[in-house]
Amino acid sequence: MKTILNKSELVSQLERELKEIAILCGEYDNGNESVIYPIANRIVVIFHNSDQTKALVSLLKLGHLDLYCSSEIYDSKSLTNFIGLLKLTHRADKGWGYVARLDPFSLKSVRQENWWSNKKVIIDSDGSPFTRAKIIKSLANSSPLLLNTSGWTVKDANGNKSTISPIAETVRQIAFELLESFRDVDVNKESKLYK
Repeated sequence: MKTILNKSELVSQLERELKEIAILCGEYDNGNESVIYPIANRIVVIFHNSDQTKALVSLLKLGHLDLYCSSEIYDSKSLTNFIGLLKLTHRADKGWGYVARLDPFSLKSVRQENWWSNKKVIIDSDGSPFTRAKIIKSLANSSPLLLNTSGWTVKDANGNKSTISPIAETVRQIAFELLESFRDVDVNKESKLYK
């Protein structure tokens, strides 16, 4: 039998999910990369509608809320890979790598559907596009994310060449955008659910 939650229970659940994402982001920032999967799972609960379950934003009728986006604009004429949410930096101990921007000043409001399903945040070496939804759902389902990173070769601190994956840092940036989007939102007041 399916349990129906009322508005206050759904609001509490969304607030718990956001709080847990913030805690997991802290763990990630302290070096625990394995928390990327639980972060993805919690984001799926908030945004992904399936045949079996409805997303919290759908249940609470919060689809009208815009979300913050920090992605650069994809230039389809570019011949290089596109990694819109990250920046490439060099650290003395690790060499070159992608890192989340985590910059509140780079955020701009976009429609929720555009943020989740339409906006391309990665274009891989094969030219395949990846949205936030595609990345997050794949990680939450423990499905392999078929991302061709052959063009993302860099040198580490010792001068050794390696291929770097932008996925973990991309999830971190998506979580940052999500947390910033809901930081000052009174979910109970914004919800169009009336029961």
